[in-house]
Amino acid sequence: MDNFRVPIALLTDFGTRDYFVAAMKGTILKIAPTVQIIDITHDVAHQDVRSAAFILQACYRDFPEATVFVCVVDPGVGSSRRAIAVESANRVFVSPDNGLLSFLFDHETERAKIYELTDRSLFARDVSNTFHGRDVFAPVAAHIVAGVRVEEAGCPIIDPVRLHVPLPGRLDAEQIQGEIIHIDHFGNIVTNFLPNLLTREPIFEINGVMIKRFVAYYSEAEPGELASITGSAGFVEISCNLGSAAGVLKAKVGDKVILRNMRA
Repeated sequence: MDNFRVPIALLTDFGTRDYFVAAMKGTILKIAPTVQIIDITHDVAHQDVRSAAFILQACYRDFPEATVFVCVVDPGVGSSRRAIAVESANRVFVSPDNGLLSFLFDHETERAKIYELTDRSLFARDVSNTFHGRDVFAPVAAHIVAGVRVEEAGCPIIDPVRLHVPLPGRLDAEQIQGEIIHIDHFGNIVTNFLPNLLTREPIFEINGVMIKRFVAYYSEAEPGELASITGSAGFVEISCNLGSAAGVLKAKVGDKVILRNMRA
C-alpha cells in the first residue's frame, strides 16, 4: 500500500453516542497516521448482520479499488467465532466470520481469498472480550494499509459462515413470493426482487395492500401514493412519494412480498 493513501471504510452498529467509533479511529491512526477514514454508517440496527451485509453490498463498489473495509456487527464478540479478512473485488474486507460478507462468496466473479486472522502481533496488546472492533479489526486493517499483506495476517480457510440469502420463489403460475430485505432511512422498502422479473405493469402485494403503479422516479407518483421502482442498489423497492412506505404498510424486514403479472 502506498503511504497510507488507501482509505479505510467503517461499517458498524455502534452508533455515535458512545466512544466506540472514536476508539476504533484512534487505534487506526496510531498505526497509519495519515490514512483517510470514511464512515459508511454506524447506524446498522443492533446486531443485524443481514442488514449490514445489504448495506455493504449496496455501496462497496463505489469505493476505490484497494479500499480496506472494517465491518463490525458482531453478536458473537468474545466467543469462538473467527475473525477473518477477505480479498475480493480488488478490495479487502475485515470482519467477524458471521455471514456479513456472504455476498462476496456468492456473487463475485473472482474467487474470494479468505483468511482467519491469527497473527496476534497485529492485534492490540490487550484484547478485550467485548470490543474486537478496536482491538482486532481496526488494528489489522491499519496494518494492511501500512503494508502488511493479507495472507501474512492469518491462515487460509474455505468454510466461512454464510447467511441464508432469500430468493423469490414461484407460488403458482401467476404469483412469485419474495420478501423485504431492507428498509432505508426514508421508509423505502427494498425487496429481493430483481427488475428482470417484472412486466411493464407489475402488481405487488404487502400485508394485504396492492401496489399497482410502477414508476421511473419517486415524484412520478402522486404525493402519498405507493409505487414500485427500481432502486439504486439494483433491487425493486416499494416507495411512497413524500412519505414512508414502511409506515403506511406497517412493514418490517422479513415480511412477504407477492408479485403478480410477472414475466412467464
